[in-house]
Amino acid sequence: MIRDEKLQRIIERAIQSAFVDFPDAGNGTVWPKTYKEPNECKTIATAVLSALKNAGYKILLDAN
Repeated sequence: MIRDEKLQRIIERAIQSAFVDFPDAGNGTVWPKTYKEPNECKTIATAVLSALKNAGYKILLDAN
């Protein structure tokens, strides 16, 4: 499994932001503005990274 903590934190923040800052689902409905706990975001981020790896994707980080 991909274990880059910096990347995982970026994904966790994006997930949290998606639920709080961007509630429009894009189809005329609105998501409830529900705060997600950091542990919930971490679980979802881990699932995203695992799914990407299982689909054959590799995440390459530059040296910066």
